[in-house]
Amino acid sequence: MSLTSQLHRGELGRWCAVTFPGTPEAARQVAAAARSAGKGLVRPAGRPDGRHWADIGGAFGQRLADLVDPAPPHAALLGMIRAGWLSFAQAHAEAAAYPSHQELDGEHRARALSLRRTPDGWLDLGRTGDVRGVDQAASAVLRELLARTRAYQATHAPVGQFGSDGAEAGLARSAWVISACEGIYRSGEVDERLARALRTGGRPEDLRALPGEQAVTELVELTRHVRHTALDEFRRLAGSPGPGVPLGVAAPTFVPNWADGDLLVGTGSETVLVDVKTVMSVADPARVSRWLWQVLLYAWLDTDDLHHVRAVGLYLARHGALVTWGLDELAELLLADTGGEHRERTRREFEALAARVVTAEGGRFPIG
Repeated sequence: MSLTSQLHRGELGRWCAVTFPGTPEAARQVAAAARSAGKGLVRPAGRPDGRHWADIGGAFGQRLADLVDPAPPHAALLGMIRAGWLSFAQAHAEAAAYPSHQELDGEHRARALSLRRTPDGWLDLGRTGDVRGVDQAASAVLRELLARTRAYQATHAPVGQFGSDGAEAGLARSAWVISACEGIYRSGEVDERLARALRTGGRPEDLRALPGEQAVTELVELTRHVRHTALDEFRRLAGSPGPGVPLGVAAPTFVPNWADGDLLVGTGSETVLVDVKTVMSVADPARVSRWLWQVLLYAWLDTDDLHHVRAVGLYLARHGALVTWGLDELAELLLADTGGEHRERTRREFEALAARVVTAEGGRFPIG
């Protein structure tokens, strides 16, 4: 399982439902932020199926990750390995080619896939090994796609900035493909659209043609929303850096293979953990409750303060609304209790429960 799955149908979800009686009030704050955003809601064309929503959410999440941090798409590379399209050695080489990893020496570059950037160091997940029977034709196509995407972004949309609508359309297509590969890692199921294109000798252009024009248009509209809403705040939190300077860390790892966040934006006392949501409605209290629990528990899982999370928030992409709380503020809101002693006692209770659950699921709980 994962933290997300646990909150849907596991012991941690049941614990949260009992432990956080103030959740309805926090959910009302999210709904109020969505109502007051003041921007037109980004809607899909027609009546899309369920897969469309997942495709857009994944691709847009990848685009924001690239905006914040020029880092390897670790989960997508692992998905390519799982599908038999990359070896571990090839994936390490791809990870080492990203700007975030350029400072690594030769020894570390050889296992770059296992290294995650943190606000002031590296987290080594220690993945080693290889796979047999790699489809070398598919590997060549995917590696060319990744190389072209890195070069295109460096030229047309340096980290911390968006490009023109035309550039964003091109990046949206690459993000869609990369996200589909991440889905293989998350679900264990190979996306048949990618598999079909690769089986028939597809080129990078064929993979980038998989998302339809309507999906690409929708993704570009979502980036426009960020440009006019959250981008200024992201840049302020990061100290208003120049072009090409990261705004934070993408996909921070809290428990390897069990809990990965979306974005860690900013530095020092203004580091905010942001979860990105691409839903149309925030009217489902059960779903919003799980979002709130998850973003708080991610921060609580940072038991050694590796990521320096000082605030947490949700970015409602279709509404253009960024809603944030101080870390302790959200905890006390969910607990319906402003007492610091109660908050810390609850956090210790969570850590003990999470350590047991993670260990039972074969994971490695961080030791603070």
